[in-house]
Amino acid sequence: MVKQVDLDRAMQYLGGERGLRLENLDLSGADLRDADFSGAWMRDTDLSDADLRGAKFVGAPLPGVNFSGANLTAADMHGCIGAGATFAGANLSDANLRGADLYGAVLENVICTATDFSNADLSLAKCNGGDFRRAAFNRAILMGADFSAANLTGCTLDGAHIARANFTAATGVPPLPHPAETAKNRSRRRSRRG
Repeated sequence: MVKQVDLDRAMQYLGGERGLRLENLDLSGADLRDADFSGAWMRDTDLSDADLRGAKFVGAPLPGVNFSGANLTAADMHGCIGAGATFAGANLSDANLRGADLYGAVLENVICTATDFSNADLSLAKCNGGDFRRAAFNRAILMGADFSAANLTGCTLDGAHIARANFTAATGVPPLPHPAETAKNRSRRRSRRG
């Protein structure tokens, strides 16, 4: 359960002391609805079972953070760096994870209905058993991600990079982009920018 000294430190940050590092804190089970942790350094912090509905983690470095069982409904996490973070059993419905770095993250048995993962990197992420109905993975990198037994009904994968992704026993899998077409589209976009 949440440690009061750690919660006090988080409240200092939320109160305006933005220079504080919030690493290795135990905030498990804390009520942090609508909290703004944008840009906060939270490495290895325990936010398991926390109420984080509407919270903001925009651009925040979150390596190794434990969000297991947390309620992150409508959270804004776009551009966060959550490589290796654990979201097992968390509710991320309607959350914004556009451009997030979730390389190797654990998203097993998550609820991600209508979650936006566009342009996110989910390479080697463990997404098995998750509910990804109506989620957007447009132009996301899903290389080697495990979506086995996941529900992908109504999700979009336009321009997604899916090489070596595992969709075994997944339901509602939309037509998958061909890896060669995805690479060709990426090179076209680069040549237009240049």
